[in-house]
Parts: sequence; C-alpha cells; structure tokens
Amino acid sequence: MTIPAPAPHEGLCAKLLRSWRGARSLDALQALAPHDRDRVLADAGLTDLTAPAVLRAGHVGALLPAAMALHGVDGAAVEQDRPDLLNDLQRVCALCRGARTCRQLLAEGCTQPEHARLCPNADTLDALR
Repeated sequence: MTIPAPAPHEGLCAKLLRSWRGARSLDALQALAPHDRDRVLADAGLTDLTAPAVLRAGHVGALLPAAMALHGVDGAAVEQDRPDLLNDLQRVCALCRGARTCRQLLAEGCTQPEHARLCPNADTLDALR
C-alpha cells in the first residue's frame, strides 16, 4: 500500500504546518503581538503549549489522509462539511507520538482494526464512516 498524497483541500492546521516549518516559523509566531499570536493559534485550535509540536509534525499531510482512507472516511467531504473537525483530526495526528509506527503500519497495508489500536483519531474516524 502506498500512502496517498495530501488532498488538494487542506484545513487551517495543515496550512499552518506547511507554511510555518522549523525554528524560523516558531520565531515568527513568537514575534507576533500576544493578542495576534493567540488569535492565530485559536483559529487553528492550538495553544502556546501545543503549537511547537504541531508545527514540527511533518507526518500529518501523508498519514492522516491515508488513515482516513483506511477507516473509510472521505477526507474531501470532511474538509468541505466540517473544517473544524478536520482541524481537530490534524491537531491530534500532529501530537501523536506513534507517527513512525503509523507510517510503517500504513505502508505495510495494515487493517483498520490494527491501525485503530494505535491511532488516537480512530474513534472519530470510525464515527465519520
């Protein structure tokens, strides 16, 4: 199984991830006035505590679409109908410490139950089917 490319539509969290990579991104975020920084983070469903981990999580763009497909979820429909939920899924995926194992499982063509044992988004994905 190959991991699919990210969907052409992406949520705010994914856009932030893509555009604010690395230390420069964190520096740019920290350089904002506190009110502006809080507003940007709140729009993405993040906090000062979760932002660094999310901004460094390069796995979301590949693993979340693959996990959604494995669980039978139409990512484009979620993006269109529930962008807030997509942001939540992206944030949870970004903060997951099992990304390496998830990547390996998906690459090996695991089953949905195998993936569900690892994925913190599994219950939400299963509810979206």
